[in-house]
Amino acid sequence: MILLGAGMNKDLTSSPIDRKKLLKAMSYVAIIIIVMGAIFIVPRVALGTNTPFLSVSGPSMTPTLNQGDYIIIHNKLFDELEGGDIIVFHRPSNYDDIIVHRIYDITIHDGKRAIITKGDANSLTDFEYWGWVVIDEDYIGTYTGIRVPYLGYLALLFPSPINYLLLVIILFVIFFIELYPFKEKKDTTKIYFIYHLKITYR
Repeated sequence: MILLGAGMNKDLTSSPIDRKKLLKAMSYVAIIIIVMGAIFIVPRVALGTNTPFLSVSGPSMTPTLNQGDYIIIHNKLFDELEGGDIIVFHRPSNYDDIIVHRIYDITIHDGKRAIITKGDANSLTDFEYWGWVVIDEDYIGTYTGIRVPYLGYLALLFPSPINYLLLVIILFVIFFIELYPFKEKKDTTKIYFIYHLKITYR
């Protein structure tokens, strides 16, 4: 009878965490966090708004802006807005909705400067259709004229907080791969079997 030696499972035992691999994994994660932080903070500071990017989710501004466009926004002062500017604002009747429409007219409403907006593809103004106007408190920013077609679909597919959850998962996967790299293990069973056969039939 051939008994395969106890050394067969030698490679299967867990080894202690390598300090160099741990530091390397942590450095990769730190670099990614710094880069993502810069991507998050720098545009907001440079453009002067907490919402520097927006995904166009509807067709109301075609052909100027198409659904799926990813647009860049900057903070033009509300008092400096002019007719024809394309602005981004919270829907007055539902603050959670964000709209991008063109300024159709500027008026006074309840003693305040107010803006009447309209989608380029719409036949009626928002005031005529919905009965509201945009005031300073609703205003987010002005379209810079820079857009990236189709990129907005990605942002619409992974809205907040799903995008942040995906980022955390990606960071965890990178950390795990760097800490425990996949290595192909040798088939020690086959090696030991052949070795013992040679000894037995020699």
